[in-house]
Amino acid sequence: MYHIIKLSDNAFTYGNLILLYCNFNRDGLPNSEIGDEAANNIVYESLPDFVTERIALCIQIFNIIMKSKPDKFNTSVILISKNEYTRVITDRLLAGGISEQYIENDNNSKTIEAVVNNVLFKITNLANPPTIYFIGSVWQKEVFDSIAVSKLKKFKVNFEGALDHRPYGVIQKDKLTEEPKKGSNYYKHKLTNKAIDTLLNYIFSNKRK
Repeated sequence: MYHIIKLSDNAFTYGNLILLYCNFNRDGLPNSEIGDEAANNIVYESLPDFVTERIALCIQIFNIIMKSKPDKFNTSVILISKNEYTRVITDRLLAGGISEQYIENDNNSKTIEAVVNNVLFKITNLANPPTIYFIGSVWQKEVFDSIAVSKLKKFKVNFEGALDHRPYGVIQKDKLTEEPKKGSNYYKHKLTNKAIDTLLNYIFSNKRK
């Protein structure tokens, strides 16, 4: 599990919003060409490993919330996936102990940025917005951060990354389809981090003299 927290400017958050990102590209995967008839007969075992890893992590995070957080009953799991995969993934969530009352579907968001925009529409005007948990693959952290630094800086956000064992070249291709246009806030954040690193290097190098 890969974990990152961005502290909220809000004094108090209430509830939990788990974003289970299950959009994926079947290029290069077994049975990559799925027709309408086959789509109606999709089984869980036909999903790629990197997607089932995300689903397992979602169940784990949900169970942790339900065991430890006082606002556990105000929790939603938003499943982001193509319509043909919604039922089989939902069934696995149910089997993992997540009641259907907690599950919502988003079949329209095609990218991580679209997911974030949809969430902002739901929570921006809430006095006490929920804690957000984004569940994807580890490599999506960089993409998510580039969006969160400008759009989710006022909220408490957790990135949870599942393993993805596909070849580097395949992952990089997926990454290119997800990367948003980087705004000025992202570059300011990167420059600030670089300036801090330079200052620390200078301080410690002088201490060694």
